[in-house]
Amino acid sequence: MGIYAQHAPIYAAAGLPVFPVDVRNKKPAVKNWQNATPRQSRGWASSARLAANDGLGIVMGKPSGITEIDVDAVGDAWVTAALERFGQTPVVIRTASGKAKLWYRHNGEGRHVRPFNGLPIDVLGGGFTIAPPSFREDLGASYAFRTGGIEDVCILPTIKDGALSEGFTRAPEAVQRGERNDSLWRYCMSQARHCDDVEALIDVALTWTSAFPEPLPPQEAEACARSAWGYETTGRNYLGLKKPQLTKGDKIMDDLLDAPRALVLLQMFQRWHRTRPFFAIAPRAMSEAGTPPWPRRQIEHARDVLMDRGYIVEVIPPRRGVSAGHYRLADEMPKSAHNHNTFPPSHIGAVSLVEVSQ
Repeated sequence: MGIYAQHAPIYAAAGLPVFPVDVRNKKPAVKNWQNATPRQSRGWASSARLAANDGLGIVMGKPSGITEIDVDAVGDAWVTAALERFGQTPVVIRTASGKAKLWYRHNGEGRHVRPFNGLPIDVLGGGFTIAPPSFREDLGASYAFRTGGIEDVCILPTIKDGALSEGFTRAPEAVQRGERNDSLWRYCMSQARHCDDVEALIDVALTWTSAFPEPLPPQEAEACARSAWGYETTGRNYLGLKKPQLTKGDKIMDDLLDAPRALVLLQMFQRWHRTRPFFAIAPRAMSEAGTPPWPRRQIEHARDVLMDRGYIVEVIPPRRGVSAGHYRLADEMPKSAHNHNTFPPSHIGAVSLVEVSQ
């Protein structure tokens, strides 16, 4: 017997309606699964055709009394964050791909795929989920209870008050014909930063569009995902952000793009003097030593640019006859008027110190 035939009677005995599923493709293996009952679960388990199935699907919402928080990200930190937001629960499940599911007592929640801004979390108060110990052959791994089990379903708490309201976005069930492609593309743009590769984003897109009243054809959903992934991988995905996702170094580069020698000089100071209270800048000695390999006046000009724009602070000015002055790195990066929406160059190239000096 397969996993479904072995474990369906156990779920049925606990009053939970289960049905056989194709675990790899996350599709029910039977029709009318939405109306599954414990009695029907036992009937499917006794079917010769379905007995070898290795997947257990369980109806979410009112039929089972369960709402699932599906954490579609790997790592204990995500589980901890979900528990803090939605409340503690005795039942935490590890999926075959190492992600997590949290079970709560159903309290009227619907089915919402990625309803929270920036969080890889689904709320399944409807539809179905895959339950332990379903086995995914392509991964060679099973779904398993990390904590709790079937016997704890009767003591599940409800989701913490207010947890479902903060950051909630439009549900896919509300997306109508004529707005499907645009809605899916925007959704893919918001989820791309949480995906490891384009295949993962395509899977997210197919899951989300499956909840549309009229789902998009798979090839159209894939096209939306690939388009969004193109924006993400070329640094042009600013959708849904108040500011682009840029590092401190990116912003400094934007601010000093018109003064490349000042940018290089600042990087040298940050590398060698970031932990020092102050340091000397001796343009003549630096030029003679070739660090950097520029004329003295160019080093002086780059130093003055950094002072004028607030990246370094003069502690002791150079005196007549003494070329070195004392400086320190600014405590805070100066605020830039640049909009930081700088598009990448149309060609790939590298600029060396030698090229800058010419």
